[in-house]
Amino acid sequence: MWEWASSRPQCCLKFGSDSIAWAEAERNWHGQRRHTCVISPLSDGMIKPSPMDENVSDPSTLADRIRALTGSGSIHHVGGRTIFSALPRRIGVLLPDTAVRATVLHLEQLPVRREERDALIRWRLSQEQLFPLSGAKVLFQIFRDPWEGKGPAYTVLTVAAQESVLTQYESLCESVGLIPQEVGITSLRIFDLWRRTLSGFHWRRRECLWVNLSDRALTTMICQRGRLLSYRCKLLGAEAAEALTKPDMLNKVLEECCASLKLCQQQHPSAVVKEVVICAAGDISAFQELVEAELRLPVDQLGWESIETLGRVAKGSHRGMTSLAAMAGVL
Repeated sequence: MWEWASSRPQCCLKFGSDSIAWAEAERNWHGQRRHTCVISPLSDGMIKPSPMDENVSDPSTLADRIRALTGSGSIHHVGGRTIFSALPRRIGVLLPDTAVRATVLHLEQLPVRREERDALIRWRLSQEQLFPLSGAKVLFQIFRDPWEGKGPAYTVLTVAAQESVLTQYESLCESVGLIPQEVGITSLRIFDLWRRTLSGFHWRRRECLWVNLSDRALTTMICQRGRLLSYRCKLLGAEAAEALTKPDMLNKVLEECCASLKLCQQQHPSAVVKEVVICAAGDISAFQELVEAELRLPVDQLGWESIETLGRVAKGSHRGMTSLAAMAGVL
């Protein structure tokens, strides 16, 4: 999402509602890249993602979990002083989607000067009244629309995060000898990974509803031939962990998907969705049957089988949603 260095970190720490994951890329003596991922479950309430409130209830305990998971910042006490056993490592950090506010803006024109462009985007966000911008850091990515003369010329994906929330996570990492070099949010990183599994030609042809279930939340994005039309994140609660197996949660996920499609249709009447892509680990057959029956759309899955085509994954790596997101940060 935002970067302070030119190259992507070789390690990624993913914060989740129920667990944290650590992914690392390394090369063997043949020069081949190998990716590993480990995970540590969290007690309920240790991380409560929120765009405004405190996210971490017990920083000291969570720091110990991170230290044990990553092997970073081992502490020794010498002469009354605290000394770390290793040099700090630069890493990528992924936050839950519900720790920030993301939205898609469609603009007819954008100023050339960066200061004017930043001011316009912040003003448009304030008009949407989705998130208080006082004390917030606003990041955005601009896409030039390929459809000349058929709608707004620019699509702007914006992410607003309160500095106080970012500081919680950054301070936590620094306390164990990890320096956030790149900070992102889960669904956008996984979405970028999904695009990498496709060729550029195939990506520009897709007209889909993209669905991610993670961190007790549902995030949907609607894409039309390389154009991002909408972004929506909905908190589902603790039962979301079994969203693809419980009938009532399946119906709730379907209702939210339908709501996303309806909102997009209101804003973009000509939009057409021809498929659903779900990012999930495990069996999605129940969800697939429900979508195909109710929406009459085919369903594709982005899971561990998909990302293994992008790099060698070490045996024994954890294969859940939190770890999948962490892997997206290093692949």
